[in-house]
Amino acid sequence: MLADREREHIFISYAWEDAHLAEWLSLKLTAQGYKVWCDQIKLLGGESYPSDIDNAIKNNTFRVLALLSKHSVLKTNPKKERTLALNIARERKVDFLIPLNVDGLSPTELDWMTSDLTFISFSTSWAQGLKRVLKKLSSIDAPRTLPGGKEAVCEWFSIRDTPIQKEERLWTNLLPITEIPRGVDRFEILNEIDLDAVSDKWPLYIQSPQVVWSFSEPHPDLGVNVKRTASVAWEDVLNYEGMNMRNVTTSLIKRSLVAYCLSRGMKQEPTKKYRLYFPEGMFPNNRLSFFNYKQKKVPISVAGERTFYSSGLKEKNRYHISPSFRPLLRDFNLPVIRVSIRVYLTDLNGNPLDTRKMLSRRKRLCKDWWNYEWLSRFMAVTEWLSNGQDTFNVLSTDNGNLLVSGCPITNKVFLGIDETAVEPIIADDDYRVIDEDSDLIDFPDDSVENMQDD
Repeated sequence: MLADREREHIFISYAWEDAHLAEWLSLKLTAQGYKVWCDQIKLLGGESYPSDIDNAIKNNTFRVLALLSKHSVLKTNPKKERTLALNIARERKVDFLIPLNVDGLSPTELDWMTSDLTFISFSTSWAQGLKRVLKKLSSIDAPRTLPGGKEAVCEWFSIRDTPIQKEERLWTNLLPITEIPRGVDRFEILNEIDLDAVSDKWPLYIQSPQVVWSFSEPHPDLGVNVKRTASVAWEDVLNYEGMNMRNVTTSLIKRSLVAYCLSRGMKQEPTKKYRLYFPEGMFPNNRLSFFNYKQKKVPISVAGERTFYSSGLKEKNRYHISPSFRPLLRDFNLPVIRVSIRVYLTDLNGNPLDTRKMLSRRKRLCKDWWNYEWLSRFMAVTEWLSNGQDTFNVLSTDNGNLLVSGCPITNKVFLGIDETAVEPIIADDDYRVIDEDSDLIDFPDDSVENMQDD
């Protein structure tokens, strides 16, 4: 059995919401000569993060620093790491687990195993918390076996921030439109009908209650009696009797995409402010599988629940991925659809949150989504739209089809980042508690309105 002195590493256990503190603490301890294991940092001091966590804690760890917060007390993996550390502490009769109180938790908010331990507080000052950690490690004679710790930290920053010569692909959120119906028809409505109600199945542009534009006639089952009064080649005729035909066509393309998505199971928010969203239960476990940019098939959540913490109260909300489509016919050298990924939030009964609360909580939910997270959701939506095909047919008409490419426009650059030096991608966690009281921003009314879809 290894002696305590032969175990050299400090293992940092945390929930990913506390990753910034975990990284900061790891770098500070490394600079002091301690060997640190923290999955937020790779190859710090020349060592990789262990693949077998249990074995690393049992056989190679001198002490476990547990970052305790309202996030980590609920997470499965931090709980497992703390439980293992406490069992080792009892077996070896040492204070193997050193708990750090990140956000001022009270003993009643902890499980029975950790509630009676002596904490080091980080809730008011990281600097004072670090000072106490260093004093504690010194008092138990923790090994400081990493020569040149400060140099190791400097090298880590240098590697992470310096681009390297390599070819890298840049993704856009633009899908090329490969075919658009050649003509747009004007129809006179001959009977009383709720045009808004039928627009989900008959994409149209409403000029007046009696006059609409569309790529095709309505299906007979809709019960709309019409008379075609004009047919216009929109690419050749910019204005027709006061109507900008390019604007009409752009609107019809967008409405056709909405109808296409609704026909395949998406839902539309009642007021239509937030347009489309993936409803609860549309996919098994609310997860949509897709091939990511490395051509690996992975699942991603498109609906679920989140717990928000505000003013001392916890409230559960449902979230839904909500794609938005904007046709751009002349902004590039070919017509495209710009796909934007948004999040739609409701209460547990499916009622949308009020605008201000929706904006605030959407900000909290997405604050740790970076390029990878947004790209993954965009790629998942794109693959669903196209059924994994190179092109998908949104609409077929006598004037031609509306065809959209399932392959986003990409570009190449010849500088990239060293991905082995950056932190790992964070997985979705439906048990996450989001603190809505932190970093609150009071948005003016006009900025709230500007967040609505086009």
